Amino acid sequence: MSEPTQLWGGRFKSGPSEALANLSRAHPSFFRLYREDLAGSRAHASELKRAGVLDEAEFTTIRETLDHIEGDVETGREKPIAADEDIHTFLERLLMQRLGVLGGKLRAGRSRNDQTSNNTRLYLRRMARELSRGIVEIELALVSQASRHCETVMPGFTHLQPAQPIVLGHHLMAHAQSLLRDLERFEDFDRRFDRSPLGAAALAGSGIACRPDLSAVELGYSAACENSIDAVSARDHVAEFLFICSLVTISLSRLAEEICTWSSKQFSWVRLHDSYSTGSSIMPQKKNPDIAELTRGMTGTLIGNIAGFLATMKAMPLAYNRDLAEDKRALFESIDILELILPAFAGMVETLEFDVAKLREEAPKGFTLATEVADWLVSQNVPFAQAHEITGAVVRYCEERGHDLAGLVEEDLPRIDARLTRGVLDAITLEGALASRTGFGSTSPTRVREQIERFTGALEARKVFAGSKVNLPGRVSASETARGVR
Repeated sequence: MSEPTQLWGGRFKSGPSEALANLSRAHPSFFRLYREDLAGSRAHASELKRAGVLDEAEFTTIRETLDHIEGDVETGREKPIAADEDIHTFLERLLMQRLGVLGGKLRAGRSRNDQTSNNTRLYLRRMARELSRGIVEIELALVSQASRHCETVMPGFTHLQPAQPIVLGHHLMAHAQSLLRDLERFEDFDRRFDRSPLGAAALAGSGIACRPDLSAVELGYSAACENSIDAVSARDHVAEFLFICSLVTISLSRLAEEICTWSSKQFSWVRLHDSYSTGSSIMPQKKNPDIAELTRGMTGTLIGNIAGFLATMKAMPLAYNRDLAEDKRALFESIDILELILPAFAGMVETLEFDVAKLREEAPKGFTLATEVADWLVSQNVPFAQAHEITGAVVRYCEERGHDLAGLVEEDLPRIDARLTRGVLDAITLEGALASRTGFGSTSPTRVREQIERFTGALEARKVFAGSKVNLPGRVSASETARGVR
C-alpha cells in the first residue's frame, strides 16, 4: 500500500491545495538523489545511536531497511508516487511502510534543509569525478591526434586572419591545455566543498545530532561545515559547479567551431568519420558536423543556467529559502547535457582525418611568413621599429604585383629597401619559421613533443581524481557498521 507521507502540517487545519501541491512537488529528475539521501540517512542513524535515540537493535533494523530500500529503488521495484513531495518524503514513506513507528524515529534531529544541502554536495562530488572521466577521454583523443601531427604545418590565426605558421599538434594541444584547467577546477571544487552540512538541521544546528564531525567522516567528507547557517543556505558550490560545466562546454565549443569551419568544402582541412557525422533529409551529398554544432548550441544552455542561478541567489536572505530548490533544475540539465556531449565529442576528435598536404599548402598563404622577414632584419642589426616598416613595404610590394612572399626574387629586394639581401629569401621558409620558435611552449616540433610529454604526466594526475570515489556509507551489514566498518 503506497500511502503518502508528509513531513509537515501539524499546525495546519487543512492540507495543501492542489495548486500548491503541484507547484511544490519536486520535478521527477530530482529523485535521482536517492543514493545520496540514503547515505545521509545511514550516517544520521549512526548519530541517533550515539545520541541514545536509537538502541542497538533499532539502529541495526533501520540500517538494514535502508539498504533494502536502496536495492529496491535501484532495480525499479519502488518508485515515487504523485503524492511524494520530494525525495525525502518518498524514502521516508518507504521506511515507515516497512518499519512503522520505528521508521519515524529517523527524522529526529535533522531537517530537509540540511538533508537537501548534503544530498547536493555528495551528488556534485560524485559528478565531478564522473564528468572528469568524460573530459579525460577527450583529452586522450586530443593527445593522440597531436602526437600524430607534431610535424604537420598549418596556418595559425589571429583575428581570424592568417598570422604565422604553426604545427597542428601545437594548435590541438592549446585546446587540450584549456580542458586540463577545467579538470583541475573540478578537483579544486572537490577540495573546497569537502565539508558536510549534515547536523546543521534547519539552520541553528541540532539538539540531538551533536557530532556532525563524525557524520562527516562517515559520509566521506574531511570535516563538517563550520557554520550551520552557511551549511544550509550557501549554494556557491552549485554556482561554482555550474560555472565549471559552462567553461567545459565553452572550451569544447571553441574547438567545435573550428571543426565546423575546417570540415567545410571551402577549407577541406579535415574529414569527419561517417559514424560521427550526419546527412541531410533532402541533399544526399551532405555530411554535417552535428556533434560540433550541437555542442556549440548546447553551450548556450549551460551559460544560461549559471547566469539564471546567479540571479536566483543574488538577493536571498539567510538562511534557507525555498528558492534554493531551483539549484537542482539548473544542475541536472547542465550535467545531463554534458554527459551526452562528452563521449560523442571524444569519438569525433579521435576519428578526425586531417589533410596534411592541404594544411601545408595553406600554411604560407596570407603572408604568414612576414614576421620572419622582420626577424631576419633584426638579426642584421636593424632596429625592430624599422624592420617592421620594411616588412610592411615588402608585403605591399607583393600585393601590388599580385603574389605572396613566395613570388619574391632577389632582383626585387633592392627595389624595396637596400637592407634586404639574398639571405632574407632563405629565412622565409616554413621549416625555418617553425625551427626558430624554440622557446618554452612554442610551436617548434621539438617543443610540441616536450609539451605533450609534460601534459601526459599532468593528465595522469587528473585521472587519479577522476577514478576516485567519495567513500559513502555503503550497503554493508548492520553488524559491520556497529563494529565501526565504514
